[in-house]
Parts: sequence; structure tokens; C-alpha cells
Amino acid sequence: MSDKLPSWDEMSDLDKGAALLHLHKRSWEGSEYAESDYPCRYSDHPALTRLSPLEASRHAASLGDSEHFYYLLGEEEHERLYNLALKEDRKRLTTNE
Repeated sequence: MSDKLPSWDEMSDLDKGAALLHLHKRSWEGSEYAESDYPCRYSDHPALTRLSPLEASRHAASLGDSEHFYYLLGEEEHERLYNLALKEDRKRLTTNE
């Protein structure tokens, strides 16, 4: 991919939440399962939305792990970003049914 991928600080709240959703799944279920069954799905940044599910998942993993972000962001902000993406993910799943 020739596009420069954004850093955490350059990502939208929705894309941050998508990374957190995936990182949470990695921490609970393992990397292989998360990458195959619950890949990261970015929504906003053009360079991120062009990534394959596997590339997006590995980008999310390169940012850090779930525990790191929980302590970095604090419980309230972590929950806000996570829930924002969870709501979007559920909306996407409902629309695709």
C-alpha cells in the first residue's frame, strides 16, 4: 500500500473505535481468530478503508494492545470510542442482512 497510514492521533474517533473493537477481540480470542472472524473494519480515513480486512487488522495490532489503550485513554474515553464503533458495526450488520 503506497498511502501513508495515519497514526492513532490522526485517526477519526470511529476508526479508533474500530481498532479498539478488534484489539479487544484479539486479547480475548487470539490474533488468528480475530483476524479471520472479527477483522478490523475502518470507516473514515481513505487509506485505512482501502486496506484488506487482514491488513486493517494488522494495522490495528501495530498501534498497541487493548490494555495499553484502556490505560492510555482512561475507562470513559475507551468505552466511548468502543461503543461508537460497536454501534456502527451493528448498523452495518443489520444493513447487510
